Amino acid sequence: MSSKDQFQSGSTIPANKRSFGTDRFAFRAALVVAVLVLIAIAIWPMQASVFNQEGGPFETISAAALFVAGLASLYRFSGIKRLYIGLVCLLLAERELEADVYAVDSLPYFVLHGLDVLLDMTIVRVVLAVLVLGGLFWHGVPNAWRALKQRAPFLLIFFLAGMCAVVAQSLEEISSAFNAEMSEVFVTRLFVLEETLEMFFSIGILAAVLIGWPKSSTEENVNDQVSNPDPR
Repeated sequence: MSSKDQFQSGSTIPANKRSFGTDRFAFRAALVVAVLVLIAIAIWPMQASVFNQEGGPFETISAAALFVAGLASLYRFSGIKRLYIGLVCLLLAERELEADVYAVDSLPYFVLHGLDVLLDMTIVRVVLAVLVLGGLFWHGVPNAWRALKQRAPFLLIFFLAGMCAVVAQSLEEISSAFNAEMSEVFVTRLFVLEETLEMFFSIGILAAVLIGWPKSSTEENVNDQVSNPDPR
């Protein structure tokens, strides 16, 4: 069995033993740490804003987590129908980094600006839309339904990550709508909470990818037979 197959089968758990994983210490500890970070940021938003500037540590962590998730997805989930997983992660990583943050003559600016120009091309957008939407309906929806029935841990993490993104977007909309009526401290508080939640989203997506998409029973049986040969 190849190292890739070992990597994939290592995260596979029999369907009858699957759960959302809420009873695991690591899951609970991660939630506690995330809540404490959000509380600290809400109390001291001005101090926390140092980490949430454009191109700052939080945004860099977000982009790095999504970039690694994209590469891991391309490696672990090969095939045209699962290509959308890696593509979406890489597109989100590119969105997190702003070319204008870097000097015009620097390599990061050249790379990010080139990607922006490429992604603005209609043909590129059409191809990406076909790959992402096709993969989502062909593989994502049925696989998510199977994961829900098996209570796969990655699905809960993916859901929580999505909720972080939704709340972050809501905070951005509130800040934009009522910016003139809020104090500078409160605007900063909403901003740092939004950026922090976006970082949690990125880390959650990476965790969901590394835990792995559940496999079909046929794939699991094949892996079991290979990894546990008949002693006779």
